[in-house]
Amino acid sequence: MPVITIEGRVGAGAPDLGRLVAIELGLDFVDRLMLAEIARRVGSTVGALADQERRVPSLVNRLAQSVQRMLHRSAVAGMGGDPYFGPGVEHLISRPYNEMDEQPASSAAELDEIQFQETTAEVIRDIAQAGNVVILSRGGAAILKDHTDVLRVGVVANKKDRIRRVMVRQKMNTAEAEDYIEHADNAQHRYFERAFKSSPIDPFLYHFMWNTSDVSIEYAAQVTVDAAQEMADKGLRWAGTDDKPAPVTEPE
Repeated sequence: MPVITIEGRVGAGAPDLGRLVAIELGLDFVDRLMLAEIARRVGSTVGALADQERRVPSLVNRLAQSVQRMLHRSAVAGMGGDPYFGPGVEHLISRPYNEMDEQPASSAAELDEIQFQETTAEVIRDIAQAGNVVILSRGGAAILKDHTDVLRVGVVANKKDRIRRVMVRQKMNTAEAEDYIEHADNAQHRYFERAFKSSPIDPFLYHFMWNTSDVSIEYAAQVTVDAAQEMADKGLRWAGTDDKPAPVTEPE
């Protein structure tokens, strides 16, 4: 099965879409919290990983072991450098976008941000190499944009629908949800701009984008599943970013 990345605006329904696609295709589903746990596990000692392998592996352990083996092979082959995994990196990589809406205030904060970007990219590339996975958020489409076996999907929605979803999911009132979305959007834009010189709603990053204010998440999931199955069944290779899709803008 091809790897699928899903990047969406907060409140647009990307996590729901990703989970539905993963369930339908029988793929692993990796979000920011699992990325953090994988990074933490990969940073474990060799002995700890050996202990984990003797147990029935959980999804996190299995992916962490796969990433660990890839990093080890790269190092042995002279292709890999410092994988940037260190104490506390799981806290960096697990932060939601709305908590990242600040410019670095010091050189230490700047290094933290760089470490976050490099660690995220390292883990996502290695998870994609393991295959059979839906990767949610964290710029997977930009990180894997040159991988022709990766299906890249974007998700947007209008502000009203996003506020409604955030109010329900986060137990917030309208003002709190609006503030939450504003900070998340600012941070997501800054992350994409600094890490990829791009935007999270740049249509050229994706093979297609869903506006979940116009279509249901269930419909979006089914069409995404159909596209992924078509790719797998026919051995298709998705075009790279030089083939520009028709622009899709986010409604107000």
